[in-house]
Amino acid sequence: MGFDYKARVETPIRDEPIGKLLDSLRMESAFFTQSTLTVPWALSMPPMHNCMMFHMVVKGSAVFHIGTTSVVLNEGDFILFPKGEGHRLNDGTCTFFTPLSELPIKAVTERFETLSFGGGGQSTDMVCGVLLFQHPLAIKLLGVLPSFILIRRELLEEKQSPTSVVTNISQLLEAETSGVGIGAEAVIARLADILVITAMRQHLSQLDAEQMGWLGALEDDRIGQALTLIHDSPDYHWSLEELAQKVGMSRTSFAQQFKRLVGNTPMEYLTEWRMSLAYSKLQLSKDSMLAIALDIGYQSEAAFSRAFKKIIGKSPNAVRKAYQADAL
Repeated sequence: MGFDYKARVETPIRDEPIGKLLDSLRMESAFFTQSTLTVPWALSMPPMHNCMMFHMVVKGSAVFHIGTTSVVLNEGDFILFPKGEGHRLNDGTCTFFTPLSELPIKAVTERFETLSFGGGGQSTDMVCGVLLFQHPLAIKLLGVLPSFILIRRELLEEKQSPTSVVTNISQLLEAETSGVGIGAEAVIARLADILVITAMRQHLSQLDAEQMGWLGALEDDRIGQALTLIHDSPDYHWSLEELAQKVGMSRTSFAQQFKRLVGNTPMEYLTEWRMSLAYSKLQLSKDSMLAIALDIGYQSEAAFSRAFKKIIGKSPNAVRKAYQADAL
């Protein structure tokens, strides 16, 4: 399937800090399933650590059970599980839930599969995905998101809705998953990336400053500027005085305002941000300890290791070895 992102996926370019944050996030890996489920059917999805899961109903309907909450999704509805929350889904009547591990899944490519399951009755078609975001900002973002985000078709079809772009994306995603051709896997991944970020943006737009937690600080003219400086240049030797000067505040006023909005002092936040970056680098790169230390503003491996263990509770070597062992 040919496509023109500029013409058919009109992703808005956001100048506000949160828009820039969301637009900067990119998935590390993704896995997708084209599902055809026929009555009676019921599935059980296990929790997936550090992953996001989503389901988009293309045809028919499904009932999702999240803890004690149940919601019905109809054609065109979309549900996102930002924290990889375990959940169950069924046709509304079947109560025998088959675990994911026991489903007759057929692999099409390394990252794409199909599922046909159920008793042969009325069918429900869905596009499902598992996405891994390991950027430190993505992990922090999960803290202010709920266990699930539900976006109804009616909202997607409102022309003036901030989520109207999702309609176009959903249609492209459905078309790509209906027949995996040359390059389709890359298209699916990018479309899912945009779809999930658009859903998160829509949810965040409905929150007030208190509900947004540290993300609300990004909207503050001065504190948001300080956070951007820290995020963009973690290797710089920032001091409280210089950060305050950069944003045009006194040292005392800046420290108080930063702590009130972010929850940490500027120097605490800087250290935690550096350690988050280091944690990600230890898992995703083969960089030496010294190279990682220099990248985040430490002049020696020893100083970096001490700071890392104080914040994370484990040594850098222990984190890297544990990740490598899990990957085997």
